[in-house]
Amino acid sequence: MVEVMEQRLAAKKRELERQQEYFRIDIKNMDSATYEDNAISSLLEIKKLKTEVAELEFCLQLK
Repeated sequence: MVEVMEQRLAAKKRELERQQEYFRIDIKNMDSATYEDNAISSLLEIKKLKTEVAELEFCLQLK
C-alpha cells in the first residue's frame, strides 16, 4: 500500500512540474484570445495537483 502511494506521489509531482512548465510557456503568449481562460485553467490544475501532493505526503507520514 505504501509503495503504491509513493508511486502516485512521484507521478503527481512529475505532472505538477509539467503543468508548471506549460504555464511558464503559456504566460508568454499574452496576445492569445484565450490567454485568460488558459491561465485560469492552468492555475486551477496546478492548485489541484499541489493539494493532491500534500494529501499523499500527509498520508505517507502517518504510515
